[in-house]
Amino acid sequence: MSTVYRFDDARLLASILNGEGTYLGPSAVLDGLSEEHVHAKPHGLPHSIAEIVAHMCYWQEWFNACAESGFTGIPEHAPEGWPDPSTSSWAALRERYLRAIETAKRIAAEADSLSEPLLSAGVHIPPLAKESRGSGILHGAVHGSHHLGQIITMRQLMGLWPPPAGSMTW
Repeated sequence: MSTVYRFDDARLLASILNGEGTYLGPSAVLDGLSEEHVHAKPHGLPHSIAEIVAHMCYWQEWFNACAESGFTGIPEHAPEGWPDPSTSSWAALRERYLRAIETAKRIAAEADSLSEPLLSAGVHIPPLAKESRGSGILHGAVHGSHHLGQIITMRQLMGLWPPPAGSMTW
């Protein structure tokens, strides 16, 4: 196996997961939305906020599981990473995603070594070959940040921005 990416600062991982200093955190971005809001697809967009959050949750939980318990497989097709959000309420989905963020922070804080490979010995998946447990959690956080930005734009298009807690002004 090739050398893995080194990322072992649990405090920095927690900061990135929370959006500290660089962007509004996940809880605030997702606050103040109704069931109707989260299932809308404004301006013909391909996904609703609920679909995006279900997708973010799926992948954050996947990276968490790999970092905590070891690699157990990866979906063969992209739609498998886009679960149906209608199987639970918006409040439950939102809380599940926020719990996944908290779990990632706990894993980072408690991990014996964030520098260990994400993949188990003998597992060959080229895009993940260089990932460590820490870089896997980081990639989950960056993936979530990308989609939180989409949600902010969707909220702006729907006239639902800023959220109740307010937002950065610059």
